[in-house]
Amino acid sequence: MSLVRPLVLTGWERDIAGYVAASLVFATFSMKSMLRLRIVAICSNFAFIYYAALAGVYPVLILHICLLPMNLTRLRQILRARTEGYRLLTKTADPGADFAKPIFLSPAALADPATALSLAEREQLRVACQLAARLPSTEAPAPASTGRAAALLLDAIDQFLATLAGRGGLTAPQTAHLSGLQSRNEVLRALHETLGDLAATLTNALAPLPDWLASTLREGLGTILLIAEHAASSPTAEDINLLLRMTSDRGPQVEKIRTRVMATRTDDDTTSHRAVYIITALYERTVWLLQRYAKLLEPGVIAPLQSSPPAPPPPLPAV
Repeated sequence: MSLVRPLVLTGWERDIAGYVAASLVFATFSMKSMLRLRIVAICSNFAFIYYAALAGVYPVLILHICLLPMNLTRLRQILRARTEGYRLLTKTADPGADFAKPIFLSPAALADPATALSLAEREQLRVACQLAARLPSTEAPAPASTGRAAALLLDAIDQFLATLAGRGGLTAPQTAHLSGLQSRNEVLRALHETLGDLAATLTNALAPLPDWLASTLREGLGTILLIAEHAASSPTAEDINLLLRMTSDRGPQVEKIRTRVMATRTDDDTTSHRAVYIITALYERTVWLLQRYAKLLEPGVIAPLQSSPPAPPPPLPAV
């Protein structure tokens, strides 16, 4: 004796129930949001359960009875990810927090790609805002610990993005967003390394350097780094264009600096010449990397970071 007795339906009534269920399955393939996809998938599960129970199609009935709790669980995970993302996006970074440890990355947010990408971008902004701190001042050298902390934080962001990519389920815009964030990570890593080398060379030069050379490089590069930090914090077209203009080709300017230094030297000390060449080359590389970073901030490359947090998600459903 069957556990589910099919109801007496006319052929067209049963067909309508099946067509509705099939249409909901078809609709899931057009969803661009995982949240909407899960909601429509749950509706299709209920529709197929209803149709299969009426028509006595037991394999279909068993399949969707098994799929329903799975979809409900995934929906709950997405809503939890949005709740966690909303909490973190409204959080203000503590200036005294350990720079090496992420404060916006949360494994719970990986269930919702849009939320996870926003959190990764917010964490990445912390790295960008530490670029100016890598330059040594006239009073004190730049702390080497900042470079090590930046490397650890960038490693954490890379791992977070790799885990997100490995989970799958990303739309084409989200995949492009993730790829753009990975490219930004590479540029920020190279910037921190280059600035660290420049700071070490300026502080521990084997030969005395002209005072005007060190001050010119510090002031000029410090200004560009502050503009880059502002453009990263609020990527408007005006700020990005300013950063692009400030990081235009510096080859002629660097060559003039080298020529001026060499002209003022009365000795043939190759160590001094080598130090000047290394410092100006590092300066030129830093400016070039900042231009690459500016291009990655341009609209259309990746979605800009939301300036205001999203609306609170609805309460979690009971499963």
